[in-house]
Amino acid sequence: MRDPVAHFAPFGLVELSDTGIIVDANDLFSRWFFLFGPTIVGSRLADVFGIEQSELAEALRQASGGSDLIPATAVLRPAGAGARPLILAATRLENGNNAVAVVDASRNSDFEPGLDRPELTPLGESERLQLLLSASVRFANSATSTEMADVLADAARKSFRADWATVHLVDGDDFVLAGGHNPLAVKWPAGAAPTGARTMQLGRILLITDPAEAEEYLPGVGISGVFADSGVHSVLVAPITDHDVSLGTVACYFAKRRTFDNQAEPFIRALALQAGQVFTRLRLEEQLRRSTMLDDITGLPNRRLFERQFADASPSSAILFLDLDGFKAVNDELGHAMGDRLLELVAERLRGVFRHTDSVARYGGDEFVAIIEDTSTDNAMKVAERARAAIAETFPELPDHHRVTASIGVALDATGGGTVLPVQRLVRLADHAMYTAKGRGGNQAVFEYLR
Repeated sequence: MRDPVAHFAPFGLVELSDTGIIVDANDLFSRWFFLFGPTIVGSRLADVFGIEQSELAEALRQASGGSDLIPATAVLRPAGAGARPLILAATRLENGNNAVAVVDASRNSDFEPGLDRPELTPLGESERLQLLLSASVRFANSATSTEMADVLADAARKSFRADWATVHLVDGDDFVLAGGHNPLAVKWPAGAAPTGARTMQLGRILLITDPAEAEEYLPGVGISGVFADSGVHSVLVAPITDHDVSLGTVACYFAKRRTFDNQAEPFIRALALQAGQVFTRLRLEEQLRRSTMLDDITGLPNRRLFERQFADASPSSAILFLDLDGFKAVNDELGHAMGDRLLELVAERLRGVFRHTDSVARYGGDEFVAIIEDTSTDNAMKVAERARAAIAETFPELPDHHRVTASIGVALDATGGGTVLPVQRLVRLADHAMYTAKGRGGNQAVFEYLR
């Protein structure tokens, strides 16, 4: 299907038009009905199943009902599937089509062999199917890793009727709670590996039905007592991976003893597998977004992001425009690599000058610009002086004869208009003040009002 995550779904999945035509299908469904023809896209689903259109319509109507906690499904015994009973679950897509999930119900020992017409079924497997289908759609609609983590935790909790569920993700060198609620967090022993880290290390699903069993996986820290004090009796936790890369874990916690059927592992594995694909995609998208907004040398916001940030600044904000004195000589004599390193060092020093409420960015070349929020003339000039002094300190990486300083222009709106000005007006004024400072010999700050 168009969404690559759909190909990893552990069930057949088709996108169906309102007229019953197959618009798209995942690999599993296509392989299942490969005898129907080289491609099933464009065919009627009723024909593929070998049933009447009215029978399929009734099944889809029933399979689209229910709620998050009691999902609806329907059962069919289509001739086109080798007389195997099928569980159907359906959900409406944003484009108006239906996503239909199909599972071979003959594997479920609770299935009634005499059931040969569509009707609602309370099968645990069918309930999980509906939840997995719903989760797949919600996964695809997640815009950030944080949103995705909350969706995954919610889906896991509902699928296993757990009391709590969590998603932990690898974040650099850290392993952090990204979604859900962790009932063990308050009592977790100091110095022990974070919750879920052991599962990720082992690379396999853990099913803990009794607190004593947890001692096997995390011995020597009194973990069974932590379970008891936290009101947790059983845990189901699975690693989240993508192409053998460990991304995190998803866990369900139960206040009472819980035993797990033979579908528990495959189901949570399916959730984790789909989630891993989505997390990888979202992280790549987030990296791409950051790369378009951040300067690749200094890591500071670039000009584009700075202008967006300034659009939200208060009318009493000042603009500081900084240009390095002596940078061209460093670039020309010591090379661009040293020039880039110097820009990094300058960025580090500027980060230490400004408040967390201010914004500093690389504007281009050896120019930096900053927004000083809610300030006055005196305060803005004090910040500018701190920036000038920080840059004027010796750079140990440079030969002694290379002295780098900064010419700084500061601009503030003095019109009293009380409105947010277009960014370029104050930037141009600050730039003009910077050239005034440079013309006076550099290594100084000059202030100008917008009147």
